[in-house]
Amino acid sequence: MAELTDSQLRRYARQLIVPQVDLEGQQRLHTARVLIVGAGGLGVPMAQYLAGAGVGFIRIADDDRIELSNLPRQVAYTEADVGRLKVDVLAERLRAGNAEVTVDARAVRFDTDSGSDLLDTVTLVLDATDSLQARQDIDRTTRQVELPWIMGSAVRTSGQWAAFDSRRRLGCYHCLMSDPIGAQHASCAELGIVGPIVALVSLQQALWAIKYFVDDSLPWAQLHIMDAWSGERTQLALSVRPDCPLCQSAES
Repeated sequence: MAELTDSQLRRYARQLIVPQVDLEGQQRLHTARVLIVGAGGLGVPMAQYLAGAGVGFIRIADDDRIELSNLPRQVAYTEADVGRLKVDVLAERLRAGNAEVTVDARAVRFDTDSGSDLLDTVTLVLDATDSLQARQDIDRTTRQVELPWIMGSAVRTSGQWAAFDSRRRLGCYHCLMSDPIGAQHASCAELGIVGPIVALVSLQQALWAIKYFVDDSLPWAQLHIMDAWSGERTQLALSVRPDCPLCQSAES
């Protein structure tokens, strides 16, 4: 395992003294490789905190450009950035904050065609999309190459997140949402969103990513649901659905 430099020891000094991380955990973060799908409300804070924590390689995929309506919740961007590609601006912010982190910005939308290239060399995928179809594509492509991923979503004042292990032993996202066309789903552009709600979900995903890289243990296939306005939280254990198209095709 690679030794940390004196500069890195100073940078991560507060993190190194946390027993759950310590020196070995920080070294694991240094060699970690993550893909973040989306550079919007979810992607911005998780990317910033993962880069700040010392995750060594961060790939970000998003083909959207910054709009004025993004600024209330995508706080890495400014009015001067409107019209620019999100991944380009976010990559600049991450490199400015931690030059030792490798940032690979890809101005492309994640789908079944681009997925295999985007997944190359990474060990964990973080969903920061606003699309049910994109999550289906992430679930399908990561299952094919046996990669774990962490989903997250937020709308209005509520949010949810879950982690799926590489083999989907306890179920997959398709077990939860099998029909992206028929399912009732609307984006935050249609239903609205309060900025800090997105950050709460995103930072939970970032924390789980750090935990995964440090000790490889997460509460797999458990859907966490919160209403941040009321403070209510619910946790649901998922299971393999007998008629799940993804699980059944994987077994055949």
